[in-house]
Amino acid sequence: MLKNVLYFQFPWRLWRVRLAGIYRYAERAGCNVQMVEHGITAQPVNKALEFWNPDGCIVERSITELPGFDPAMFGNLPVVYCDADPTRFRMPIANVRHDSSEAATVAANELFALAVRSFAFVGNIIPREWSARRRDVFHAAICKRFGETPEDRGSLVGGGVSFSAFEPNATDSIAQFYANIRPWLRELPKPCGILAANDISGDLVLRALRMERIRVPEEAAVIGIDDDELVCTHATPSLTSVRPDFERSGYLAAKLLDDIVAGRAAAPCTVTFGVADVARRNSTRQFHRRDDAVRRALETIRARACDGLTPAEVCREIGGSRRQAETRFRELAGRSIGEEIRDVRVAHAKALLTRRARAIDTIYFECGYRDASSLRRAFKAVTGLSLRKYQAGCH
Repeated sequence: MLKNVLYFQFPWRLWRVRLAGIYRYAERAGCNVQMVEHGITAQPVNKALEFWNPDGCIVERSITELPGFDPAMFGNLPVVYCDADPTRFRMPIANVRHDSSEAATVAANELFALAVRSFAFVGNIIPREWSARRRDVFHAAICKRFGETPEDRGSLVGGGVSFSAFEPNATDSIAQFYANIRPWLRELPKPCGILAANDISGDLVLRALRMERIRVPEEAAVIGIDDDELVCTHATPSLTSVRPDFERSGYLAAKLLDDIVAGRAAAPCTVTFGVADVARRNSTRQFHRRDDAVRRALETIRARACDGLTPAEVCREIGGSRRQAETRFRELAGRSIGEEIRDVRVAHAKALLTRRARAIDTIYFECGYRDASSLRRAFKAVTGLSLRKYQAGCH
């Protein structure tokens, strides 16, 4: 029976979400989890294994990509890897992998809803097999949608549909990256739907589009993958992103490790996890007309709704009387300021209930409400479910 687990994590932006899933399984199985947060070399691994004497380990992909990594460091100890590239190993491994095909397909469907007929893909800054897989699946989804059979992935021309892919050079500086991508963006047929391999690439694309004065999303709608809130909400405009179910991946990794230790599973084996949701933000939000003050107000709501932001504060930012501000906001966004604030808060509550084992009545403050009853009413209005029923469905 699994009693003691070491989780080797690199300083990865979403590792806490994965850890929440590991903890959730650990609580159910009655085992202890210890993080090892430094970069990996033989000596620290040996020391950690000697000190903690674990039954098994969970290891992040980023660690397997560090120079000098060797799975032999773990000896005969059971190990489950998270999103590792199996081609980097000389031995069979147990792996929990994100279904990049599903993420790319979901992203494609988001862009199809915008009724564009020009599509583009921007790869990861450092070429990776998962980035190439997302590109190819995105391309295939476009072909299937429009009934085309292109000769190669670099171009799709027929029936007024086009596809283009930009793959960064790993040796280029950031200045060279912008020098290369800007003319490529200029030449894309507009309006265009762009999928970035991940949120970091998506943010870089948005910056390049601003340099070229290409309007987002009117001329180029952009979607990323990972839903790294720090990156997505501080991008300009905020970045729509596909959210993989990283919390579930942590749960699955811990369960797989437990099964291996108990003899119920053995390497090689791969367990996949899919998409949790799409976080829709202004990089794909279509408006019937332009109102920069309301656009800025939407960004303010996205960033500050859970800090206690009020409709009156948003109205002051838009300008004019409160009635005029509310009218302008509704005409552009299709809903009231209060409804927009409520929906952002409820989305955050859903994330908290999904990712953490939390007492329901303790999360209202983090969602921008003064009391738990206000959160309950808002949550029921948006989802049709009580907080308790929603949480029970997640765990």
